[in-house]
Amino acid sequence: MSALLTALDQIFGDRQTTIAKDLKLNYRRLVEDSTLSKQESALLTIALAKSVGFTELLNAAKVEATEAGATEGGVQEAEESAAIMGMLNIYYRYRHFVEHADPAAKDEYGAAKLRMTSLANPTLGKEMFETLALAVSAINGCEMCVSSHEKALMHLGVKREKLHDVARIAAVVKGLSQLSAVR
Repeated sequence: MSALLTALDQIFGDRQTTIAKDLKLNYRRLVEDSTLSKQESALLTIALAKSVGFTELLNAAKVEATEAGATEGGVQEAEESAAIMGMLNIYYRYRHFVEHADPAAKDEYGAAKLRMTSLANPTLGKEMFETLALAVSAINGCEMCVSSHEKALMHLGVKREKLHDVARIAAVVKGLSQLSAVR
């Protein structure tokens, strides 16, 4: 059994509610039988668990990612992607709100004027970083960023089913984090 699945068993113990079962089974399916590799699901879980403050799952995902061949730099970048995307999600969600309320304002904003050079040459490669960015943007609810990262990934040749698996793992990690708060 993987470090992530073992961690979930330890975190939730023998909790047998229908909701707990659904969330655990959904996560198991995503890490065992989806379009995501073991390393991808672990790296995604790192970024997502960091985003929602789910430390127990974050620590297990770091072990899993390393066991799946991720470098120390890759694991660090996955964790830090939650921070850079958190910043960008807030700003672009704000822009989307005000531009939606006043479409004429769109021309007034121009560049974000936020440093984000880390997006240009990521340690994990463009596709994986865009995948992390998509997942974190989904969990943070930034429509503008989700659309942008989905478009970038499709341009890189990523299939729609994989994009849905990325969104699914984001949804399940969010649910698991909420469940962990109900002890």
